[in-house]
Amino acid sequence: MPEMYVFAGCNGAGKSTLIEHFGGDYEFIINPDQIAKQINPIDPRSVDLSAGKEAVKLIRNCLEKEKTFAMETTLSGQYVIRQMNAAKKAGYKVFLYYIGLQDVQMHVDRIRTRVREGGHFIATEDIIRRYDHSLANLQGAIKVADVAIVIDNSGEKYELLLEIHNGEIKKQSKILPTWLKVLEI
Repeated sequence: MPEMYVFAGCNGAGKSTLIEHFGGDYEFIINPDQIAKQINPIDPRSVDLSAGKEAVKLIRNCLEKEKTFAMETTLSGQYVIRQMNAAKKAGYKVFLYYIGLQDVQMHVDRIRTRVREGGHFIATEDIIRRYDHSLANLQGAIKVADVAIVIDNSGEKYELLLEIHNGEIKKQSKILPTWLKVLEI
């Protein structure tokens, strides 16, 4: 059975690091930021739209060819949830790893640090908008996923907050952070 791994969270949450940490057996890792760097290494933000279109093609290709793959997303729109549904209909097992931080300012601060260290820039207003939309879409993504893992990355190490299998909570942190209160669990 092919598998789809969705690594989601607002910009700066630590999605790329989380993918490396889990080190799954993916045939492909679809990361629009990396695609943008390949298209235009000097100014990747100028080709975000082209990179997004290429990511869509790669996702479709993986689904058509029943390839196991991982993807990164801010989950700020409905597209990924639709693709998760399509994957399930195509016989995929869908895993969702959602990573968050204590508040939007921490996301902004991490992006600033990333830029100082040579990483890519994301405008503060985009981070703020995506933060709210991402959290608003989390409930729907959890409902689609066969396995959903929600992680807080605000501290020194990852903190597992929730593990849900087919809608049933298997593990839950005793205290959920404020940012996760949007969920109806």
